[in-house]
Order: sequence, then C-alpha cells, then structure tokens
Amino acid sequence: MLLSLLLAAAAAAPAPPAGARVVEQVVAVLRNPAGAAPRPITLTRLEAEARVALVSRGGAEAAFRPLDAEVLRATLDWLLDEMLVADESARLRLDAVDREALEPALRRFRGRFADDDAHRRFLARFELGEEDVAASLARTLEVERYLGTRVGRGVRVGDDEVDAALRARGAAAPSREAVRAGLAEERARAQAQALIRELRARAEIRVLDPALRREPARGS
Repeated sequence: MLLSLLLAAAAAAPAPPAGARVVEQVVAVLRNPAGAAPRPITLTRLEAEARVALVSRGGAEAAFRPLDAEVLRATLDWLLDEMLVADESARLRLDAVDREALEPALRRFRGRFADDDAHRRFLARFELGEEDVAASLARTLEVERYLGTRVGRGVRVGDDEVDAALRARGAAAPSREAVRAGLAEERARAQAQALIRELRARAEIRVLDPALRREPARGS
C-alpha cells in the first residue's frame, strides 16, 4: 500500500525546483498480471541495464558514453519484454539458470574489456556489483531458454516458399539451405514477437517519463 502511494505521488509530483537534486526517479511501473503489485523501474536500474546490454553485445567503449533518450527508450522496451518473459518462465516453473550455466556468460562479459582493471573501472564508475551483472545476464539466458522451447520448434518452410524466395533474390540469392534457414528464422522471430504482444496484453505497463514512451505507430 505504501509503495502504491509513493508511486502515485511520484507520477503526480511537479518537476523539482531549479538547483534541486533528484535522488532517484521511477521511470516506469510494471504490474504483471494487471492488478498485481507494482514493480517500479528506476532510472538508475534502466541505465545499468543499458550499459550491461551494450557491453554484452560487444560495445564496451560505448557503455562508457552518455546514454541518450533513444538508447534508454529501446532499453526500457527490451527490459519490459524480458521481465514479462521471465515472469512467464517462472509461472510455468521452468528450471532457473544455475551458476554453472551462467559462468560462460560472465566470462564473455569480462572478456569484452581490455583487461581486468578496465572491467573493475566500469563496475566502479557506474556503481555496479558483480551480482547486478549476474542477475541481468541470468535473466537474459532464462528468456532465451524459454523462447527456445516456445518458438521456432516445428517451423516448416515449404519448398515452394524457398523457390519463391530464390526467384525474388535472383543471382544474389545464397544457397537453397541458407534461404530456408533464413525464412525459418524470420518465422521464429515473428512467433516470439506475437508471444511478447500476448504477454504485454495481460500486463499493465505505465511509462512515467514522457521521453521514454513508445511513439505511436503510423496510422494508429
């Protein structure tokens, strides 16, 4: 009850006066399912998740740069999707990612930096603990594992579809099997997007920072 009141106050509060220092900002609130207890996402957490994601994808240098609204907006969308899929995995009581499965991901993360000192400087500069990085990487692995059991399995690409794709691409077309694999990957991605839309429809998501809200789709 107290948390709900605090979140409501944060959403309605006026901007702080000039010279005031904002200690923390709640940028979004997730209830999953709708009506469940609110789970706030703070700006500090969002920035931390963005930097871990950048490093994980090979952008260690980019992770030290200032994060603009576009990066934070994309990170918030990605984080909300991952939280929803992780919730569904937990609801179905699928096995959690254990330390043995997580360790290779942690090694890859550390390996993105020039050396151990650079890794430690990154954690210290952004006040991240090893457990923060581990939690983010574990959630991503859990999501990947869950999606691997739900989408892509049994995807069939007919010979007629492959033939049509080859004709459309002409001389630039790759091998027949490469085209088939590409079509199967596109279909699996579409299935994953459909699943996430379904999970979002069950939840209640409030983005409190206008700069982080999705732009409405054209024609809507």
